[in-house]
Amino acid sequence: MNKNKLSFFVFLFAMIIKASIVSSQSLQVVPKIGLGINGLDFSIEIPVAEKITIEPAIGFGPSYDFDNRPDAITSKMGWHWALLEPSVHASVYGKFFYNRDKRMSKGKSLLFNSGMFIGTKVKYVSKPLTSDEYHGQTNNLIVNLNWGGQRNLGKYWIYSYSLGLGYGYNLDYPRSVFYPAFDLKVAYVLPLFR
Repeated sequence: MNKNKLSFFVFLFAMIIKASIVSSQSLQVVPKIGLGINGLDFSIEIPVAEKITIEPAIGFGPSYDFDNRPDAITSKMGWHWALLEPSVHASVYGKFFYNRDKRMSKGKSLLFNSGMFIGTKVKYVSKPLTSDEYHGQTNNLIVNLNWGGQRNLGKYWIYSYSLGLGYGYNLDYPRSVFYPAFDLKVAYVLPLFR
């Protein structure tokens, strides 16, 4: 990652943390380490309004390759995840929670921002750190619009899921594709703000 990109992400994290000062009291700041089908990451979910959070994240995960061939959608998106060939990713995930009042009236837990949400994620995915022998993966920008939910599992864990529409853009070659986007993740909530 060059210095301009690194400076941009440092600036973005600083602005998001500053925005947490004016955050809503009903949602919580939730720092976490997550593992799911899209990799391993460190993120911090920060309330910015009564029902909205922003979640910047950095981590390691699968490499991608998007192609513009006119055949089936499954051949347009190459998805590769190998333990010894991860890519670095950095993302920002905006979530609008729409059912927390209903959960509270039913006596359900609101711990760690439990609830249903509509979200948008913007994610940069680098080339593999070690090799590109499988697909010739490239630098990519991914934008997902999705519906999902998250729930606490006891006092220290969260699981989350989402399903929606994704758009992948290859930053090295002018190629892009729409694809079905999904995620399933379990995360450990760090004790910083518990």
